[in-house]
Amino acid sequence: MAQKKIYLDSNVFISLMKKEIGFGQRGLFVEAEQFFVRVKKTGSVIVLSNFLLSEVESVSFYSKSDVLNLLSGFGIDFEEYNASGFVEHKKISDLGIHYPDSFHVALAIISKCDCIVTFNLRDFLPAKKLINVLSPEDF
Repeated sequence: MAQKKIYLDSNVFISLMKKEIGFGQRGLFVEAEQFFVRVKKTGSVIVLSNFLLSEVESVSFYSKSDVLNLLSGFGIDFEEYNASGFVEHKKISDLGIHYPDSFHVALAIISKCDCIVTFNLRDFLPAKKLINVLSPEDF
């Protein structure tokens, strides 16, 4: 797989950091960890927005430095994107994608990402018209 620019839905970070288990005892954190290993192998770059970092902190109580330390521990390159004052998500929400996912889609597009990686594929189905949407396992 070639190098990609990836926007992550916050649930991928949160699943890894909180060691989450999904339906049928599916180890979401294992899938997330394997995803990060593949990101490193491909030399891909993860895009972090202040919006994403805020979501991670509010749900998991892990700070920006915790997220950056996680990525550094995997040896992953990342870019930070400041989403302050961004309103383009309204156009995305008109497609039937609810907030905050519409905001993530808009940020991924504006920051020129190749794809969004999420465990909630169903929530992002309408976004497939605009950007590639993958599960961590499918990356």
